[in-house]
This record gives sequence, structure tokens and C-alpha cells, in this order.
Amino acid sequence: MKKLLAFLLLFKLSIVQATGDPIKATINCTLHGFKKEANPNWLPGGIILYKIKNGAAVKLDVQRPDADGNFSYTVDVKEGIYFLAKPSKSEAFKHVLYLKAGEQKKVDFYNEYDSCVVDQPNVETNSLQSWTKAFNSHVAAARRKPADSYRQYDELVKFASSFLKSGKTTNTYFNNWLADKIDTDLKYFRAANFFRFGRVNATYDSSAAAQSFYQPLYDKKIINDARLLRSEHGMELLNYTFAYWKLMEGSTTEQLVANLFSPENAVEISNSSVKIAFLLYKMPGINKYEDFVQHVQPNKDLFITKEQKDAYQKRYEELYLFAKGTPGYDFKLKDANDKTYTLSSFKGKVVVIDIWAMWCGPCLAEKPVMEKIAEGYHNRNDIVFVGISTDGLSKKEVWKAFLKKKNFTSVELLSNYTESIYKYYKIGGIPRFMVFDRQGKIVNVDAPKPSEPAFKTLLEQTLKTEERVTNN
Repeated sequence: MKKLLAFLLLFKLSIVQATGDPIKATINCTLHGFKKEANPNWLPGGIILYKIKNGAAVKLDVQRPDADGNFSYTVDVKEGIYFLAKPSKSEAFKHVLYLKAGEQKKVDFYNEYDSCVVDQPNVETNSLQSWTKAFNSHVAAARRKPADSYRQYDELVKFASSFLKSGKTTNTYFNNWLADKIDTDLKYFRAANFFRFGRVNATYDSSAAAQSFYQPLYDKKIINDARLLRSEHGMELLNYTFAYWKLMEGSTTEQLVANLFSPENAVEISNSSVKIAFLLYKMPGINKYEDFVQHVQPNKDLFITKEQKDAYQKRYEELYLFAKGTPGYDFKLKDANDKTYTLSSFKGKVVVIDIWAMWCGPCLAEKPVMEKIAEGYHNRNDIVFVGISTDGLSKKEVWKAFLKKKNFTSVELLSNYTESIYKYYKIGGIPRFMVFDRQGKIVNVDAPKPSEPAFKTLLEQTLKTEERVTNN
């Protein structure tokens, strides 16, 4: 009877695995040499577990070492590529493992996470580690010496060719995945190298001698190749490729930076799988309801799985509250003299809000520009400029001294960064600029920076619109 039960259990497990249903897998980690008492502030962000999904490294979980350096993850797994990484954007995805349903893995980290050893790794993990090490090494060399990057690329291509021939496993699914990932990683190397593996507003390779090297980037097949969904560099490849096209078309650096966070390029993608992945990747960065309606909503029918539909609906509902013409959040904050202001207390005036903090360099760089613009409207009584510091109520005295030293002329208010207008509009970074009409309705809750010509244009258009409304 026991043998029969064991057989049935094994049979059931084989059916579950064959159908591809997720099964729990565990990763037990130890950071050797770590003592919390000696390093109380080290690794405050913990170590993050990522999974390659839809062309990006998606964050699944974050854990911090206990007093003995131990931490673990439990995840639902079918079969796929995972990374363990520190929460630094500059940290290369170098600690990789291939995880299968039901597996238990032991991972040891040494030298403050610099080196990683997977105990009894499967053959897929060994293969991934070999490719990842080679890829990261060639990228690092290209960064150090840009003039040598073309040779580094050629060497990586040769390595990839021999690696794919000699590194095949008995896992056909993995072999196909790895081939797709390597193909994407090579394309990423070429596209990212143009921008020196940095942001799209970084120095780029404009040498005439390199034009033939970048010529393959003009191939439209790049952005419609579903294989890019199998690499953590897939969405970055799209970003760099679109940026390269726009730069060759004559776009300015400012336009490239704005485009980096925009979903507008989705219209160029004809492959539905890639288009959906791209839109899901871009949606968190969409801060204007109008942008969502223009670029995402027309593709609503492509969101077919429950996960995709839920992501679409969640972002739609978040942004709907911030649509142009929607009543603005009626904050209630105090100035340095404890006078209370609300958005409704400015009724009858166009309200321009600057959300900033004393510690924020970019915020302080925009402040003098905003002050100068405000000075240009000092004779008008139908517009008001308001600064809202998110330094926190506990910093009130320091903030008051700072205001006195800087001699700001705008209405200046203080808020906790986790509360009030900051929380309501789900602000992810500052500075942030907002404009409301005379009725307290939203004009733009993610306005251009004062240093950008579009900011002054927005103010002029808003004032003229309000004048027409009043005259009618």
C-alpha cells in the first residue's frame, strides 16, 4: 500500500511538472565574514532576487542577512534564469543561477558579496555563469577603453559561437533559451556601446569610422524579435535602438532623455508579445493620464492574461485621478510663520507648485530659475508660485533657517515626504512641478522643469486659456 501511495505521489508530481505549473523552490544563502554587530549599516537595501521576465530583470524579493549572514528566498518556479544582486543600478547582473521547480539551492557569498559559489549547481547554471562572466568582462573592457570596444565585440561574437557549440546541455528548452539570450546580449552590446553603456544622454560614438559597426541597428527586425524577451537586456536593447534611430533623425539630447521614459515608441513594434512587454515596462514611468490614453489605451485588447489586465487597470486607475481637468488634491500645509495654506485658498489664481528638498541638488539648481520666472509675473494677481519642501516637519527649524538664507520669494510650505501632496500623487522623485488652473483643477501634475522652455510655454498657455474662460 505504501509503495502504491509513493508511486501515485510521484506520478502526480510528474504530471504537475509536465504541465508547467509552478512549484516552490528555495534558495538558502550565506554571506560569509558578515557580522551584523560589526557592520550594522552595511547592505541596508538587502540583496535582491531577480528573474528574467519579458526582456528585463524583474524584482521578486529582497532579503537582508541575519546576525550570522544567513538569508533565504522561497519562490514559485517553473524553470528560468534568476539573479542575486545588490540594489545598485551600477551593479552588473553577475551572480546568476538556473532554477527549476522544486529545487533547493545553497549559495555562498564571499568578500562582501563580490564572489559567489552555488553548491552543486546544475549544468544549466554552470553554462549561464560562463556566458555571464564572459559578457560582463567584455562590456567592462569596452567601458574602460571605448576605442577598443569594436575588437571586444568581435571577440565576444567568436566566444559566443564556440560556446553555443560546446556548451549544449541535455535540456533542449534551456539550450533554446540560452541561444536567444546570447543573440539579444550581442545586439545589446552593439546598441549600448553607441551610448558608452550609459544613459541615452551620455557621450555617444559619433566617429565616421564606426558607422558601419552600427549599421545593423537600422534593421527593423531588432524591435520585433521576441527572442529579446529572454534576456535581462531586452528592454534596454529597445531603449538604445529607439534612441539611436532618433539621434540619427536629428533629435536633441533633451528629446532623447524625454523619450527614454515614454511609451510612444510602442507604435513602431508590430510583434504583439514584444509590444505588450514594452508597454508593461514603460507603464510605471507614465505620470500623465493623457500619455496613457494616447500610447497605452489603444493597445488595451493586447493585454490578455490576468496579470497583464491587472497591471493595465491598476495604472489606469492611478492615472485617472491625475487627468487634466480633475480637481487637484486640496493639501493643508503651513509656512515658516505657521500660516496654513490649502490649494483651495488660492482659488482664482493659477497655482504653480515646486516640490523640492534641501538635500536635493537638482531641486536647488531649478530654484533660482523658478524664482526668476516668478519675478516676471510679479505684477499679476492671477498666478502664484508655491514651494513645498518634503524635508519633513522634524526639520522645521533647519528649513526655516535655510529659507531665510536663500531669501526665496515664493510661498514656501513644509511637508513630510510620506504624506500630503507627495503621497497623493505617488511622487517617485524630485524635483516635481505641477500647475493648477484658477478653479484648482489639474493642468499638469508632471510639468517640465523651469529650466526647459516648455515650462514657460505651459504657463503662458494656461494663463491665456483662463483669460478666455473668464471673458466668456
